[in-house]
Amino acid sequence: MVEISIPGNYGYAIAVSLGVIPVLGFIHGVLVGSCRKAAGVPYPHAYASIEQCKANPKAHQFNCAQRAHGNFLENAPQTMLSILVAGVKYPQAAAGLGAAWVVFRTLYMLGYIYSDKPNGNGRYNGMLCWFAQAGLWGLSAFGVAGDLM
Repeated sequence: MVEISIPGNYGYAIAVSLGVIPVLGFIHGVLVGSCRKAAGVPYPHAYASIEQCKANPKAHQFNCAQRAHGNFLENAPQTMLSILVAGVKYPQAAAGLGAAWVVFRTLYMLGYIYSDKPNGNGRYNGMLCWFAQAGLWGLSAFGVAGDLM
């Protein structure tokens, strides 16, 4: 039988993983929707065409918002899980890295959507999110491996 004891401050990890990160996902959705409306890109089209982007800068902005949201959706589940797993052994570190990830993902999102840099290069404002994410993977692996030994 395996026993898992949850530390008293595990709530911080839960708050970031199951509270703050979903709120950021909601904000992404709102921004995509407002950019879609401003660009005049109808459903079910996921992106504006190259021609639409050349004719309307708002269409390009919509594509950047859509891609930022897609990238968030590709990374949020594994990050949320890593926070929860790492938080069993390292709740404050997991919550701290998770909060840093949220801050950097917010910079990534805002830079991608609103920067004047070409080719969506404003997203590089938040690229440190990858270090926070890697730290969470490491804490998760180290915490689990430590318990197995």
